[in-house]
Amino acid sequence: MEIIPHNSDMVTAAITKAEKLGPIRNSILKGGGNRAGYLGEEALSAHIGATIVSSDEGVDKYDHDLLLNGKRIEVKTKRRTVPPKEDYDVSVAKTSTHQKPDLYMFVSLEFGKTSGKGKNKTYSDLQNVWLLGQKTPEEYFNEATLWESGDIDSSNGFTTHVDMYNLPIDKLDRVEGKHGKS
Repeated sequence: MEIIPHNSDMVTAAITKAEKLGPIRNSILKGGGNRAGYLGEEALSAHIGATIVSSDEGVDKYDHDLLLNGKRIEVKTKRRTVPPKEDYDVSVAKTSTHQKPDLYMFVSLEFGKTSGKGKNKTYSDLQNVWLLGQKTPEEYFNEATLWESGDIDSSNGFTTHVDMYNLPIDKLDRVEGKHGKS
């Protein structure tokens, strides 16, 4: 895991894209996490030198977020209020299994403040963007555990909103170097 750079231009771009997109089909939070997702893409793409294609026109925009050296990368971003730990999970919603990326890359956004609860929880005061690791889809789904909607994580009280495949961060492959070489 490592903290990667972010700046106000990335935040502005993420907010603009999220507002333009609005609610999306198969979204865990019905579009409520769009800003976070786009910010994860913005920071990661700048860090590894990838091209963002998630806002492009056409069907391909739904199957991956970034392109790097011909590889299709799907970025999965979670919002947190604390720095991520090795035993925390990353997730891929069951409703997202139609996507066919070459690689999943996982990002956490660490925020200093929250308000509200559950699906209405909002985050503010961005502290850090964390690059957690990566996995090919085949490896991810072979190693992940399916959590069903309504399951409660006894370690933190989180209730799953939808069926999702979870994997501890320490099971991810490390992303080496500035350009995502592993």
